[in-house]
Amino acid sequence: MQPIFKEYIQFLKDNGIDLPIEEGYYWLDRQIIKAYDKSGNLHKLYKIQIDDKLNITYKSYKQQLFEIETWEETCNRFEYKLKELEKQSLQLIKDSLNKYNDYNPIILTSGGKDSTVVLYLVRKINGTIQGLFNNTSLDCADTYKYIKAIDNIITTNPKIGFYQWIKTNIIPSRFGRACCRVFKEVATSKLFENNKTIMFMGIRNEESNTRSNYNDEIKNPNWGNKPYIGILPIRKWTEEDVWLYILWKGIEFNPKYRKGYSRVGCAIACPYYTKSTWVLDKYWYPKMYKRWHDILEKDFKENFKWIRLNCTLEEYHTCWNGGLLRKEPTEE
Repeated sequence: MQPIFKEYIQFLKDNGIDLPIEEGYYWLDRQIIKAYDKSGNLHKLYKIQIDDKLNITYKSYKQQLFEIETWEETCNRFEYKLKELEKQSLQLIKDSLNKYNDYNPIILTSGGKDSTVVLYLVRKINGTIQGLFNNTSLDCADTYKYIKAIDNIITTNPKIGFYQWIKTNIIPSRFGRACCRVFKEVATSKLFENNKTIMFMGIRNEESNTRSNYNDEIKNPNWGNKPYIGILPIRKWTEEDVWLYILWKGIEFNPKYRKGYSRVGCAIACPYYTKSTWVLDKYWYPKMYKRWHDILEKDFKENFKWIRLNCTLEEYHTCWNGGLLRKEPTEE
């Protein structure tokens, strides 16, 4: 669940969705617009719906009149919880730095909200620890500008960019990809080689079934036997906790979130994005959107994707990231 900013409200208006909402009060949770009342009850107000052609409509939930709670009031109501989460996270960071005092500490930052909070927390303990940004060559200008504005950040740059890489590899999908490993994990590994390194990371248990089992310390299997330790200071935090903490502390964050994005990495081409992201891409980053879909059209034709996925060219633009669209081909 994330705050709804004025930029996203304008996006909705420009797409024919003029709702009586304003910045400072409302939340977006899986395309459902919600609001708290003064007693802390969360109400569903509107459902944003996006079809396969990226047309946007909405439906209203049956509502009772209530006095809406502001973000500031919500932060105040959650203040005790936020202080406890902060205390636990800071203690873990302190303990980890003491435990691995002969390791080189680094803060992995993608420009996303989670790593932003980790960067803030770690630097409350030690303001000199460097951040590391892996340039996948696929982020948007908002992210690059945001990263450049952060002090003491080092960046890894790939030998070949993503658009060159896919020419001799595959279009990433949910069932087959190597982009994260190539542009992030391998890049990090090459940078540190075999030096003892402790990495503070913005991974949270709530994010996926796999990550739900992570503890405070992790070892990525792709690191092999290299002396790397991953530390997860906010693994117990929810998405709402992260956003309330950002609002409570007034932490600067990636402006891409203001445009309605719930994730900000790997613009346009991440196979885990869905229609709710693609409709934003088409509006906010039309040149990047067109470039990617021109690539998809070429891929469809040259690699016989209609046979592999049983889909049309039009359908491929919204099913490229998945597997077989239907068991049997259509007459078309």
